[in-house]
Amino acid sequence: MTYDSKAELTAASVIAALGGRRCTSFTPHLSGYYHDANGEALEAKPDFVIERPHGPIFLDLKAGALNSHYSRDSSRAALAAEYIRLRHRCPDGMSHSELSTALYNAGRSGYLATLDHAFNHSLWKLRAQQSQLGWRQFLVCFEKNPKPADAKRYCDAGLVWCTLKSLPQLLIRIELEAAGIPISFVHKAQKFVFEVEFDNGTATQLEMRQHFLSAVASNHRAVAEIHAQSAAEEAEGRLPF
Repeated sequence: MTYDSKAELTAASVIAALGGRRCTSFTPHLSGYYHDANGEALEAKPDFVIERPHGPIFLDLKAGALNSHYSRDSSRAALAAEYIRLRHRCPDGMSHSELSTALYNAGRSGYLATLDHAFNHSLWKLRAQQSQLGWRQFLVCFEKNPKPADAKRYCDAGLVWCTLKSLPQLLIRIELEAAGIPISFVHKAQKFVFEVEFDNGTATQLEMRQHFLSAVASNHRAVAEIHAQSAAEEAEGRLPF
C-alpha cells in the first residue's frame, strides 16, 4: 500500500482500528467532482474511507494548516510566483498540478510553499467539497490539533472537521444521528473550545452551494476590512503591532 505522506502512513493504523482503509476514489458511492468558488468543475480524491452501516464516510487527512485560496486559479497564480522565486524559471504553460509537484520536490521551502498556496491544502477547496458531498459522508481529519486561530477560522467557515484523536467521537455522533439521536460535538483542546453547529441534513445541494458561496463572500468582506484597517493605520504612521 502506498501513501502520499508520512502523516497518512502514521494515520493508517489508527483509521484501520476504526474499520477504515486506504481509498483514493469516491466512486461508486459518490462523485469526485465539485465546483470551487469560481464555479470551475474540479475532481478530488479522498485519502481513506470508513464503512458504516448507514454508508461510507470518506476522509481527507491533513497534517498542517489550511491556506485560504478561494479558487484553483488563485492558487495557481500564487504557486507560479513561488516557482519563479525558488526555481528562478518561467512557469509558463505549467498546470497547477505540475507547479505543486515541482515545488513539493524542491526542498523544504518549496514544500512550505505548497502548504501555503496549493489548492489541495485550501480551506475553501475542502469547504466546497463538503458543501457538495455533505459532511456526513466527507470529513476533514487533522493529524493533530490546529492552532487556536486556525481552529476558529475553520469553524467560522463552516467546515466540519476533527482530529485523529476526536475522530471516533465524531463517528459515534454521525451514527447516533442516523439512528435519530442527534447530540452535540465539541472541539476541545488545551487552548480552545468550539461547539460545532450542525445542519439538520434537509438542505438541498443548491442550498448547500448557496451557503458555501455566502461563507466565501463573508470571508472576503472580513479580509477586506482587515486590509483596509491596516492600510489606514499605515497611512497614519502607526505600526501594526
